Amino acid sequence: MTDSSTVARAVDRLFRIAEGDELRSLSGLAEALARDRGRPLVICEGPDLPARVFGQWVRHADHDEVKYASWVHARERTIAHELGHIVLNHVGRPAIELALEALPPESHGLAALMLERDCDNVRSPEEVDAEAFGNLLLRRLKGGRHVNRSPGIRSRLDEAFG
Repeated sequence: MTDSSTVARAVDRLFRIAEGDELRSLSGLAEALARDRGRPLVICEGPDLPARVFGQWVRHADHDEVKYASWVHARERTIAHELGHIVLNHVGRPAIELALEALPPESHGLAALMLERDCDNVRSPEEVDAEAFGNLLLRRLKGGRHVNRSPGIRSRLDEAFG
């Protein structure tokens, strides 16, 4: 698990690389991240997500994809969490995804049953960090709508004054 200052610095950096209107929305920050990484980033509903999976980051050869479940109520929170995985350079990949790629279709149900896990049980350090990133990112974004300074300016001031 990363310390909270590393997560805060990652959020600060995302606001620093964003330009103009990108600073005003989650989709704008995602655009800034894609530009910074030099890789397109697609955010879309993921109808193929397994049960109890709110969202997922999929790294393709030529682009990144953030999927969110159609039933999820906190779509922005889910997207911010997945952006956290990208920004924090996480490499984890769900075991079920690997199993479904490797196994024949007739074994998919059994693999899903065997690999089913409750999200409230033991959480990986990457999940804890991505959740902290998403929470802080959304808090700063929402705070920027209610104060005179943009979150990008606040991030730069926070960095300058420690």
